[in-house]
Amino acid sequence: MCVYYEFGNIISILNIPYAHGNPYHRLLYGSAGPYVPLAGAKDLRQLAQYAAGQVSPVLHLHWDDRMFGRGDDPDTNRINTQTLVDRLQAFKDAGGKIFWTIHNKRAHFERDAESFAWGRGQLCALADLVHVHAPHAARHMIEDWGVAPEKIRIIPHPSYLDAYEPAAVTLGRPLPSSPNRRFLFFGTMRGNKGVALLPEAIARLARHRTNFDLLIAGKTMRRAMRRMQPMLDLPQVSVRDGFIPDADVPDIFGAAQVFLAPFGDFFTSGSVMLAQTFGLPVIGPDRAEMRAITPPENHDLLYEGQRPKPLVQMMKRLIDMPDAELAQRRAVCFAYAHATAPAVISRSLAATLSSLFQQEPHDAPR
Repeated sequence: MCVYYEFGNIISILNIPYAHGNPYHRLLYGSAGPYVPLAGAKDLRQLAQYAAGQVSPVLHLHWDDRMFGRGDDPDTNRINTQTLVDRLQAFKDAGGKIFWTIHNKRAHFERDAESFAWGRGQLCALADLVHVHAPHAARHMIEDWGVAPEKIRIIPHPSYLDAYEPAAVTLGRPLPSSPNRRFLFFGTMRGNKGVALLPEAIARLARHRTNFDLLIAGKTMRRAMRRMQPMLDLPQVSVRDGFIPDADVPDIFGAAQVFLAPFGDFFTSGSVMLAQTFGLPVIGPDRAEMRAITPPENHDLLYEGQRPKPLVQMMKRLIDMPDAELAQRRAVCFAYAHATAPAVISRSLAATLSSLFQQEPHDAPR
């Protein structure tokens, strides 16, 4: 639970579901913590009682795909979804407010699309405010899910300054010196991460350039590993498979020079924000979703089309780019991380949460 003291009002905020090991929550709330997940949050039975005992209770919902359509039995899913919705309604009836952050366009691991869609539709109606990270997400929730525009609040995804090491250390890191251009591909290797695109792209690149290194770091899936096997045999490619401990994140990103994000279907990306926090310019598709989370000065590093050829061409461009220019682009990333620092984002969030208990009309998404 997080407690805010704003305008003389105490606002108690419950985070459900809570992602253990993911620094997103503490970045979003900044110095407003500490907070912990509500005990027994999986069934939410105590929500109404909790709301009745608080002055300004707020339920902050995340990752609705962890709430709806999680099982393989549609009948059980429907019962569980209705129960959750009833308990959320009881929370509101007891005076609580629901603040909902949208992280994904659809469920990461979709088992029961119908139950998930019904649950999300109910949240669209129940939520007092819907938080999105960028304008494209606001359009999606308004046009595809019918959320009233006045309920939308746009607050960017925070950077990861101070998450893994002091911000001054991160911002003071120079461009790593290397005879090869160092690329990094980081995160859980799901299909939407562009895993299918990489093997052919990297094989093509290796036929034209040998002065590069690519580190693939993160938890890989067996199917993804099979797809990538020809690429993994190249001397330029190395893999660090498995969960990356927090203590190792600064060294991994600090040794890299450029971040690869050849994503297919994505909504927002914490890994892109993390890369730029460590000064890594991002190569990714030229889409509204990527433009929303990268500084305009580096948008020329985004390529057209989800095919190997434009990705290879952009990687060649970065290999041939003088270190002096790359250092300038690195400075742009650091400036972007500073502009979206947790302290900045948390102030916007605090003001937004406080507005839940003020009678101020809002005519358009902010």
